[in-house]
Amino acid sequence: MKKEEILQLDEEEIVQLTDEIAELKGIMREISKKLTRIESKVKRRLISTSKISGLKTDPLAFSEEKTENLSPEQVLEVYEQLRLKAKEGNEEEVKEKLADLNLNDLTLLCSELGASVGGKSPSRKKMIDAIIGRIKQSLMLSRHIDRNVL
Repeated sequence: MKKEEILQLDEEEIVQLTDEIAELKGIMREISKKLTRIESKVKRRLISTSKISGLKTDPLAFSEEKTENLSPEQVLEVYEQLRLKAKEGNEEEVKEKLADLNLNDLTLLCSELGASVGGKSPSRKKMIDAIIGRIKQSLMLSRHIDRNVL
């Protein structure tokens, strides 16, 4: 559009165009969120598949850091193992195991447990403290309950 054409638009058209722009921005945000979600799922699947099949190459060329990432199911298994160790009184061993996990796994573990760590990039210490807090909370709540019966 030329400047003369823009000036000739009446207020109704301007409001209508503004609404269309806002609607398109909303649609683009939704598309971006969906693409991000799909991309993260594909990355997790490829990583877990490459672990199972023993592939050494990474088709999407992720970051150069070659640490293993856990799937959500594996993260919950790790949590259960940590909970059992803590129940036996091996809290130092639990802390060591958490310290050995990479940042992505700690983030996923916090997410799966619903542990609030605040901020976009919380420190390892905050995440480890939040996970240990969830483990202690679980132990206190299940002190008189046998989980195998459930």
